[in-house]
Formats: sequence, structure tokens, C-alpha cells
Amino acid sequence: MTSLTSLVYMSVAVDELTDHDLVAMLREARLRNDALGVSGLLLAKDGRFLQVVEGPAWSVEDRFAAIERDPRHTEVQSLSREQIESRRFDGWAMAFGSPSDADVLDEPGFSGFLQRREGLPASLSGTSADFLLRWFRGRDLGAGREERITLGRHAA
Repeated sequence: MTSLTSLVYMSVAVDELTDHDLVAMLREARLRNDALGVSGLLLAKDGRFLQVVEGPAWSVEDRFAAIERDPRHTEVQSLSREQIESRRFDGWAMAFGSPSDADVLDEPGFSGFLQRREGLPASLSGTSADFLLRWFRGRDLGAGREERITLGRHAA
């Protein structure tokens, strides 16, 4: 059995992204990540991203290195990295803003985690990723606000 890694990071978007931009990003990510054996969840809110990436360690590290180089992101911070026994996300999903377009809501991989407070996989319960996803969902991260996340002895 291949060892799996779960990585959570947060970043700031360089440009303001529309729902159309985010749907395009979702479609691109689903194709690429499926090919690389990566699954997870991306949250986009108030110009910030929080993402859980899981899969084989080499693939997760490759994706994270690409994200750090991606000109659409700045202030990329790794918040949590852990070995996991099995995947906690089936495929790739993304949650963002409050889209009013019904087509966005029906987009494969669109998650209602931010709007409808949908639950997370039960296997995520009590993990760093669970804490970070719920923390991100519950915070007003608008411009000019800066918060620090503390996980045990680590601050991000």
C-alpha cells in the first residue's frame, strides 16, 4: 500500500477572481489532479484560498511546489502535513463565495461547504485539516484583516 500524505495550505489570490474564473480553475484542477492521483478540497473566500491536498507523497509535494510557483497565489503557507491511511476526499471539490448562477451550483466538483455548511467526511473528524477547514469557513477574511492560526506549538 502506498503511503498517503495530506497537506493543508493557505494563500492569497493576486487578482480578484470571478465565479467564472473559479469554475475554470475547478475544471482545470479536477482534470490535472485526477491524472496525478490527487484528491482534496479547495475553499476560496474573501480573496484567500485554503486547500487540502491528499495523495501519494511525491504527487502532493509536486502539486504544492507548483502552487508555490503559481503567479495567481501569494503568501503561500503550509499549515499542516500528515501521513494518512486512506483518502478522506473522493476526487476533487471546490467551494467558493455565494454563486447565484445555478450552472455554478450544478458544476461537477462544486461543494456547498461554505454556503450550506455541508459536513465533511467523517474520517476527517478531529484532524488538523478538519480544524483548519472549519476555521476558514467561520472567519471573515476580508482585506485588511490578518489572523494567525495556532496548531499545537506551530503558528502559521
